[in-house]
Amino acid sequence: MKDYYQILGLPPSATAGEIKMAYRKLAHLYHPDKNPSNAYAAAQFNLVKEAYDTLTRADLKAQYLQERWLSQTMGNRMEPAVSTPPQVLQALLHAHQQLIHYDAYRVDKKGLYHTLEALITGSRIDILNQFNEEPVNTEVIRWMTDSIFLLYPEDQLRILEQLKQISAPAGSRDLIEKKEKAIRRMMRFNRYKPFLILGLIILLCIIIAYSL
Repeated sequence: MKDYYQILGLPPSATAGEIKMAYRKLAHLYHPDKNPSNAYAAAQFNLVKEAYDTLTRADLKAQYLQERWLSQTMGNRMEPAVSTPPQVLQALLHAHQQLIHYDAYRVDKKGLYHTLEALITGSRIDILNQFNEEPVNTEVIRWMTDSIFLLYPEDQLRILEQLKQISAPAGSRDLIEKKEKAIRRMMRFNRYKPFLILGLIILLCIIIAYSL
């Protein structure tokens, strides 16, 4: 869920006057007339306008605050303000730098899954596909496939399914497929691992029995 207050650079306690002042400042900064042919500025302008329209219309604001409250009571995090592909990639790189220091035996795998999933929500994938910047999309896929190593195999596959929705060259799609095959092989091995161990134990017992 988008944090419209964060987009405008305001606390949730901001007054109507403060919301209007913040909007005017940001709208002036990102307005298309001041940034011709700048797709990033246009995207940021639309995001600022969306936040302003929501927080200044009584009906939309009431609905937004209710959804915001429900989201927070359920423990969901507010989605950081992102409007361009580089921002999506930057958020992913920041998360990757943190998780490489996690203890694989103590990490909350489900919590980490929700954190990574939030980095490639439908709205963020829409941003990537809208701009369709091939180098950025390629890097997002590459870094995300590198970042799921601490997750349960089933959750890794869910993340990879999300990545398939990103417009990317054949090489990136091959990377996703290769990762999927490796995960499924590991899942099959883990499924039969107890039987393999049991078989080895029985074989050792037979060998020992015949050697006595």
